[in-house]
Amino acid sequence: MRRIGCNHCRRAGLAVIVVGLCAVSGWSWFVPVPPGAGGLRAPDLSGPWRQGPSSRESEGDHLLVALGLADNPRGALAYLNHLGHQESAEKLDAALTDLASDDFVTRQNAERVLQAGGLPALKLLEKATASDDPEVARRARECAQAIRRGRSPQLVAALGRLLERYREPLAVEALLAAGGQLAADETALFDTLATELGRMRAAGLGLPVLAGALADRASHRRALAAAALGSDNDWADRVVPLLDDNHSRVRLQAAWALVRGGRREGMPGLLEGLAEAPAGLREEVVEHLYQVAGDSAPDAAWGPAAEERQEFTATWKDWWAKAGPGLADITPGPRPFLDRTLVVLLDAGEVAVLDSHDKDVWRINKVDFPLDAEPLPGNRVLLAENQGGRVTIRSRTGRILWQYAVEAPIVAQALPGGNIFIATRTDLFAVDRMCNRVREWKRPRNDVVMRASALPDGGLALVTMRQRFMRLDATGEVVESFPVMVSTTGGRVDVAPDGRVLIPMMHQDMVLELDGAGQELRRFRVGEPIIAHRLPSGHVMVTSMAEQKAMEFDAAGRVVWEYQSRLSRVSRAIRH
Repeated sequence: MRRIGCNHCRRAGLAVIVVGLCAVSGWSWFVPVPPGAGGLRAPDLSGPWRQGPSSRESEGDHLLVALGLADNPRGALAYLNHLGHQESAEKLDAALTDLASDDFVTRQNAERVLQAGGLPALKLLEKATASDDPEVARRARECAQAIRRGRSPQLVAALGRLLERYREPLAVEALLAAGGQLAADETALFDTLATELGRMRAAGLGLPVLAGALADRASHRRALAAAALGSDNDWADRVVPLLDDNHSRVRLQAAWALVRGGRREGMPGLLEGLAEAPAGLREEVVEHLYQVAGDSAPDAAWGPAAEERQEFTATWKDWWAKAGPGLADITPGPRPFLDRTLVVLLDAGEVAVLDSHDKDVWRINKVDFPLDAEPLPGNRVLLAENQGGRVTIRSRTGRILWQYAVEAPIVAQALPGGNIFIATRTDLFAVDRMCNRVREWKRPRNDVVMRASALPDGGLALVTMRQRFMRLDATGEVVESFPVMVSTTGGRVDVAPDGRVLIPMMHQDMVLELDGAGQELRRFRVGEPIIAHRLPSGHVMVTSMAEQKAMEFDAAGRVVWEYQSRLSRVSRAIRH
């Protein structure tokens, strides 16, 4: 190995709304395509993906339209207030019984009552889905699905944006009311309500109501207010007293908000409450801790048993006692560039991180045929262990910190917010850290997948067995498609913000850079390329099967760095 170069309703209206939810020699060279008058330009890796809304915003806006609330702030207020409403148990029980009625009108009225019944109704309906009566089970499933759609974080965020746009003075009260009924696993919905309350605070809306909620008798209002205000320096001092609140959720949310704002006094309370925190919040906190800890992160794995949870939190408490005083900043921020390179030695079953002098920072072995890898903060790595039938997150010692069982994964990609995108040859989906599938994509024409990447705009980039590159938008529609020649399965396809695509063509011994229409812009000659991807600098990293090495090309096509193994194919090399 050698370093060649170094660059550093109101109720009636609500009923209607809810129903509406119903292999060659070792040579490498660069061949530019004639650039024409404009010349070749490196892709802009810093620009936005699109000017349009994200997939989350699009989904929420579509739901608003379906509910007839797109330009109806009063209806939005009523909807949010109803989310916190609790229907009587007697009325819900009667409606559940009426699902089995022979009378159509009676069944229809029962469905309306149940679909508007919120969380208590959802609990009843989930039990009813196991009914011996198939019709009752079907109706219960449909009602439960309607309730879940009506409580989706995407919809609530869209309602918040609508109210902020109209500068609705009662928006804060409605958002606080909506938090009156939240299940323990509805972390994403709580976070959305807190985010929208923060949006109102930034817009100067409902400040007296939000401030008053910090001392409200209802614990959910105190928790939401603390979460919305604690990370703001102008409000943090008023949130600090809630670290001693008599309700654990309030204490935890206050501590988490203060830590996000850089207030160190929140960290002990945050670590103290971590063992019993809702799973979604726990994963947010743990990811934050790994980013703050960096190389000092402990090698700790979360387990379901109480003693495992206590050991996990005790390990992080010990870390804070030792490393905390020396940390200059505990706020989240962009991941620092460490000038390290993660390399995958496929045949050896090894993954290593190299420093800027190509010396091991750490190395793990016995990794089961990793077809995709991604470095994570805190000296962790995300792996698609193809022959092991699992996606894992491992520590620098190789310890498995998290895993998801799936047959023959070919891609594992960390998404914003902690979810993980996983691809197999026949499946495209995202999971949360509790191993729940949170989104699935249909394969265009049921094509077999060879490469896949989740894109920042909520879409996907695919290479399929029919030898086509496809880009899907956030709704799953194919918006670009053109022929390519890819021979190996596994890993991602690199798409720049301006639409340029890197395609490794193994049997043609080249990497092509194509525009969004599939037209060639430039090419790299590399013996049997496996993967090609762009670095933050604009350089291109390519791994070669024939040469068993990774090479970094600068914008002029010069090889400025390479790493070679005599024992194994180097299938991935990721600078971070």
